[in-house]
Amino acid sequence: MKELAARFIPAADEVGHLQSGRDAECRLFQKIAEQGHYAGRTRPSSTRQGTYATTVDGTFLASWNNNDPRFVAGKLREALEKWDRLKAEGRKFAGEDGVDLARLDRADRFFPEGGLVLKVNTRDLPRDPPQKGRWADAWNQDFAWFTREEALRFLPAEFEPGRTHEVPRMLVERLARLHLLDNVRGQTSPFPAQAIEDATLTSRVTAVDGDVVSLRLEGRTKAVQKGDWSVRGYRDMNRPGAQQRGLEMQLLGSARFDRKQGRFVGFEVVAVGTRWGGTQYNGRGNDLAAAPFGAVLSLAGESRAERVAPEHFYGYGWR
Repeated sequence: MKELAARFIPAADEVGHLQSGRDAECRLFQKIAEQGHYAGRTRPSSTRQGTYATTVDGTFLASWNNNDPRFVAGKLREALEKWDRLKAEGRKFAGEDGVDLARLDRADRFFPEGGLVLKVNTRDLPRDPPQKGRWADAWNQDFAWFTREEALRFLPAEFEPGRTHEVPRMLVERLARLHLLDNVRGQTSPFPAQAIEDATLTSRVTAVDGDVVSLRLEGRTKAVQKGDWSVRGYRDMNRPGAQQRGLEMQLLGSARFDRKQGRFVGFEVVAVGTRWGGTQYNGRGNDLAAAPFGAVLSLAGESRAERVAPEHFYGYGWR
């Protein structure tokens, strides 16, 4: 696998936007996908998830939606064989001309430079009896964005030890709606605003060392949604039934803010609580009962991989 993969240039992106958008990169992806394993599919869904091997101009080589190493290796060989044939025929490959990257409809262009960017890692916590099999150590990752102005609203007005501040509910509610989600086993939808029953976070100054202000963060969230939907993927998609899902979490952590730099230089909050219910594609169809759940929110790094847009960015209202 490593030898085969070394002959490709890997790229990853969120398929939801690519399969439905209308800008240049979306049209290129759609051109490729409609030659692949889900070509023309509308039922049971219109997804184009998977892996696609293609040239830079969209010439289709191979595609698959399978994670078996032997199967994938076979597909990589298939793509390389086609690539070698095309080169032997004297084909020249070039990407589309005149694409203005600034005009692509990507959430990435809203990245909050100078703001607060958090990694959000979610996982199930130990339970009795313990989980076994493929889900025992499952986890997932997302990113949460706050503009510079929003980041400053995590801070008290006065930087004196003991000073406290209630972080605006709208910011905590964003976390509760769009990020503290049960996505451990699969993709899930955000909570609607009316599902948020509690969303509080208090910051308290614990120390001031030169320009660096240390904070203790403590809060809680609770989201409960009731309605009719499916919870077993494609198997019950035409038979939605009465459901309830929710998360109730306690938040505790710390942060460090550098006044000279005007930004957070440390941030870590642990959220621990209970999840219950499921959504159509989050893999909880056989695990709907209440169970322990956890998340860690930590300061993202500077790499390109940590500038990925939040999964539910459309819920931010920034566009």
